[in-house]
Amino acid sequence: MTGFRYKSSIRLLPVMISFLSVMIASSAAFGSAEDEHMAKLIEQAKQESKIVIYTTQSVRDSSRMVEKFTEKYPFLKAELYRAPSNTLMNKLNGEAKAKRYISDVIEIPGFNAYYLKKDHLTASYISPESRAFTEGFKDADGYWTATYVLHYIIAFNTKLLARKDIPDNYEGFLNPKWRGKIGLFDAKETEWFANMLKIMGEEKGLDFFRKLSNQELAYRGGSSLMTDLIVAGEFPLGTVFPQAVEDRKKKGAKVDWVGVAPVIAKLGTIGLASHASHPNAAKLYIDFCLSREGQAVLVECERFPARSDMDVEKFKALKALKIYPSDFALADKFNTYSKQFAEVVKWKKSR
Repeated sequence: MTGFRYKSSIRLLPVMISFLSVMIASSAAFGSAEDEHMAKLIEQAKQESKIVIYTTQSVRDSSRMVEKFTEKYPFLKAELYRAPSNTLMNKLNGEAKAKRYISDVIEIPGFNAYYLKKDHLTASYISPESRAFTEGFKDADGYWTATYVLHYIIAFNTKLLARKDIPDNYEGFLNPKWRGKIGLFDAKETEWFANMLKIMGEEKGLDFFRKLSNQELAYRGGSSLMTDLIVAGEFPLGTVFPQAVEDRKKKGAKVDWVGVAPVIAKLGTIGLASHASHPNAAKLYIDFCLSREGQAVLVECERFPARSDMDVEKFKALKALKIYPSDFALADKFNTYSKQFAEVVKWKKSR
């Protein structure tokens, strides 16, 4: 029997060698094609000499990314326009109506990326770097790819609560003991609400939110403000993004965060403007932002990178959780979800 196995192995050896040769050749060919792609982009981007980036990221974070990019490609002059999502969408729609196209790259979070694709304001570009992004974190047609992720998590004041006190799922917050103790950072966070209904099932989800609204929720605008109020002890816990918590923790604040199921991920996206004047410089920038080098810049800025092969120690707890990337197709019913959300949570503007 031993001899038979030995002879079989000998016979299989040429097949194995052939297979390995094909794999090595394929890998080399792929690497060569990628190098050729990059060389061509650089050559053409040099001729364009400029790039215009529209973004919703903070001035600090977007400037840092542009700084690193232009250090690597000093032949490009980068112009940066930063605005909140609504302002940026209005600007893009206004420019399109006037047929006055300025942007080359558009960075915007959430459902807005879906609207840009639907309105033909972004173009398809499948970056070689997109291989490292899993399904749900990139558009199948190449109209957008996530650069960073905003996870909806629960922050808590560590002087008032321990991690073991926090329920494992949102239904746990229906317990009467949580009445008047829960902060919701924005009762207009329709994208989160729409995804919660999809995951829970619409009927069950609406019933859950009606019951949750009876818990005397405290509404405040924005993750940063909510985190600061939790640190101050105004209420012991609330929904925020983990970046804000990590920033306060670094400064010594008594606050921490935990993922409560279901953990929904809002995506910060990047896309090629459909009428880019500097398309090759734009593609070069998109490739850079999606590369490990560019994603490391986001980590420096306390953002969670969307690239699947990035390990970030401070956010390692998220790796163990089931994450639901936001389903952008839900944007088609945005007005319906927005109306439902306002009705079930009985939202009133905070005093």
